Amino acid sequence: MYVALPELPNHSRVWIYQASRAMNEEELDFVQMYLKQAVQDWNAHGVSLLASFEIKYKQIIMIAVDEQLHAASGCSIDASTTWFKDLAVRLGIDFFDRSVALAEGDHLRLLPLLGVKQAVAEGTIHPDSSIAVPQVKDLGEYRSNWPISAKNSWLSKYFVATTI
Repeated sequence: MYVALPELPNHSRVWIYQASRAMNEEELDFVQMYLKQAVQDWNAHGVSLLASFEIKYKQIIMIAVDEQLHAASGCSIDASTTWFKDLAVRLGIDFFDRSVALAEGDHLRLLPLLGVKQAVAEGTIHPDSSIAVPQVKDLGEYRSNWPISAKNSWLSKYFVATTI
């Protein structure tokens, strides 16, 4: 069952999908309508899941479900990935993009994963860069610490402190 995102507790489970490009207003409206209905009908073994979603940067979609009421099952999680495969076909967008996403103001800049080390060396990514990471522990972490600074993400290994 769809609920407004503020109604979900911080312990809710989260999945983050990153699109290969920003969506235009028509696409955003379509995705909002599509996901609202999909989330409304989402269930695990016939039991409705209390869930919501949010679109950020016109490019990232976060799905959340309160698993204390009823846990998402393998089948229900598969169903949610099917939504994004269907949207990909309808809109020509890859929702499983794994580029590194730099949050810059109200938009994202995607950098190829294999180019991260070079981007750090060139200063494109610096320790305080905001990174829209595709994994968070739960909705509370998403609300309080997302996007995250590069120095506090898996990219921290590229920022070596020098001593004199």
